[in-house]
Amino acid sequence: MQNIILLALLSWCSLEDVKQKKLTVLYILMFGVGGMFLHMVAPVCSIFSILCGMLLGLALILVSMVTRGSVGLGDGLLLVVTGVYLGGSRNLELLMIGLLLAAFWSLGLVVVKKKKGKQEIAFVPFLLISHVLMILGGV
Repeated sequence: MQNIILLALLSWCSLEDVKQKKLTVLYILMFGVGGMFLHMVAPVCSIFSILCGMLLGLALILVSMVTRGSVGLGDGLLLVVTGVYLGGSRNLELLMIGLLLAAFWSLGLVVVKKKKGKQEIAFVPFLLISHVLMILGGV
């Protein structure tokens, strides 16, 4: 159940990120509250694991503030919520695979001269692909 809900959240946020280059905080928070209620009914990982997963998102929010927005604040908030659903190790896996996919995509765009080195790209679609790969067991 958690995978399906998280897939819906990442799909919704991917569309927003690609179209508007920003994420709606209200939707993310609603999914976060829903995830907490879901864990009360059908827990899939420990509270400690959930807190570790959320901490990863909080660290990304801190990076966003330190770099003055080089990393999107919404991306950090989204990773706080994915931490609620996935727990610590799976959330770290989601982030690492997403970063790797984004790096390869960015490198390809720079090589074919579609983007320059400092231009931003939407990151959430790579988290969506990462989650799909994790569900399919391909990674």
